[in-house]
Order: sequence, then structure tokens, then C-alpha cells
Amino acid sequence: MTSKKIKPFKAECRQALDLLLVHFGTKAEMARQAKMSRNTVSYWFTRGQVGRVAAKKFGSIKALPFTKEQLRPDIGNWLPVAKRK
Repeated sequence: MTSKKIKPFKAECRQALDLLLVHFGTKAEMARQAKMSRNTVSYWFTRGQVGRVAAKKFGSIKALPFTKEQLRPDIGNWLPVAKRK
């Protein structure tokens, strides 16, 4: 049986997602804080990473010990698509 290789950024994203869950306690509380549906939060856990928009929201909350770059280290350019070159 072969095992799937996990991309380096994917493991970091998964770890950040798990730390968010520990911080908030439940997925439902994560959804409330991000002002998103519980289904969306469940999908993050299926996918293994927080969505780009949610990472920006969580990164802007001063009480959280995370930055958007820590939550999504795979994103190099945080500018809106219209402003990218």
C-alpha cells in the first residue's frame, strides 16, 4: 500500500487549522467568529486548510495569536486579484 505524500505547506496549514480549533474550542465557535457557516468550517477540515477570506478575517482579529501568513503559508501574494501584476 502506498501512502500519499503531503505537500509541505499542506502540513503547516493543517497544523494552523488544528491550533485554531484548540483556541476556539469548537468548530461552531470558529464559524461564529469568522461569520461563516458551520458547513464551511467543516469543509476546511476536509480540505486541510482555512480558506483565504477566513485567514484574512482571523488574521485581523487582534485577540488571536495567529497571522494570516501563519494560517495560510501557501499564499505568497495577499493582494486582491485586480491589483496583482
